Amino acid sequence: MARQGLASSGAGDAMLSPKKSPVSAHLGSLATVEQERPFLAQLLFHRRPTIAAAAVFLLALSGPPRLRIRDPEASLRGEFDWVVILHLVVWGLAGLWVLWQIAGRLQAKRSLLPSHLPQIFGLAMILGLAASTWVSDAPLLTAFKVYQMLVLQLLAWIFAEKFGAWTSLKAMLWGNGILCVVIAACAFVFPDEVWLATEFDPEPSRLVGELIAPTGVVSVLAIILLLTCVRKVWSLLPLASLTLFLGLLAFSLMRTAYVTAFLFFALVLLRRPNIKPVLRIAYVLCLSILLLYVWGQLPSISRYRDPESVSTLGDRIGLWRHLTAVTLHQSPWFGLGYYSASRIHGPEYNVGLGTAHSMFFEVLCGGGLVSFALLMALCITLTIYMVRLLCRRRDRLSFATCVLFIACLLFGFTGEELDSGPVAMGFWFCAAVLPWLYQQSFRQGAAISQALPDEGKGDLRQEFCLPREAV
Repeated sequence: MARQGLASSGAGDAMLSPKKSPVSAHLGSLATVEQERPFLAQLLFHRRPTIAAAAVFLLALSGPPRLRIRDPEASLRGEFDWVVILHLVVWGLAGLWVLWQIAGRLQAKRSLLPSHLPQIFGLAMILGLAASTWVSDAPLLTAFKVYQMLVLQLLAWIFAEKFGAWTSLKAMLWGNGILCVVIAACAFVFPDEVWLATEFDPEPSRLVGELIAPTGVVSVLAIILLLTCVRKVWSLLPLASLTLFLGLLAFSLMRTAYVTAFLFFALVLLRRPNIKPVLRIAYVLCLSILLLYVWGQLPSISRYRDPESVSTLGDRIGLWRHLTAVTLHQSPWFGLGYYSASRIHGPEYNVGLGTAHSMFFEVLCGGGLVSFALLMALCITLTIYMVRLLCRRRDRLSFATCVLFIACLLFGFTGEELDSGPVAMGFWFCAAVLPWLYQQSFRQGAAISQALPDEGKGDLRQEFCLPREAV
């Protein structure tokens, strides 16, 4: 068996050595549990990912960045430049890594397809989007975006299964954290690339970071992953990282990001997960915001963003109506070509918007009612798992996965897509892990109690971040 150890909850922590672990005497029993219960192996154990696997994971999570301003119609015309070639190379390598893992599964005579319902819905949806290639006005673009989505789903699933759920969360933390650092550096070195003027301020005052990654999105995801995955938040590096992420969130002026961050801290206060640092930080932030409000020092976003655009979601509602009407009129069942249809018909309504600005309407416009119904079935199923886990469990892994799914759902509804980027990676990770958590979480504590002597249970409760009632 490959060298394995207990999964720590600190960001970037190395695999614990059996000689240093407080429960090293019981690793033999846990090894037996791992062999008998594959799910427990993913939650309680992990292996270091190889350099190739980590590089592929981080590159796929990053997009990669666009790095330059490009004519929206250039992709429809099939024009190539060095960034397009970079994307082809990155996703080609990601596809080869996934094929290599599938070949290993074939050799080991293991199942090639996910067995959980959400992942089956996801594969069926991707198949429906692939069918839209034949009616797309830019078939190569549609085929490539569908290929990205397929590779990303399989990559998130295989990575989590192979290296563990905690390793995947830490890898996402590193990926989003690196993007935040790059955006912060560009804010000083290349300000014209990441700063943007707002509705009421002609001076660049909004840190959007679109050529690298949406600042509000990656900062919120980094905050969530940092506070739920890192045990010693009050150490120098985590605290400095949290300060950076909160600063980027503030300067992003992204209202969806603000709402997502508010919901995260509200869930922390309501559910009170077994994560003491995040509870303390939630109290500190709430008290700070309250004091700023009382003293009249709380900044108002209405000074920079138009309050009237909230009711229309920045004219997205009108865009969605237009795209829906076009799709239902021209090709209701299989759509007009994933990703390409919104680039063609979106500017007909509003040139400034251009895209569908929603993973749901991107799928509806591109893949029609068939793919849209499968996406809704996928999201509803995951939402049921998420709600039940939040209601019944307070352990670190369950809470981290649930709030990550909520964040991905909110960002996906108002702008992000499912084929590439941090939100897409988080969404497909949740699609892989939430079913495992839902099906096995109630038997996890009983399995550990049966596998371990009484004197080891107290250490395991802290090590695995399980609620007391679970052990």
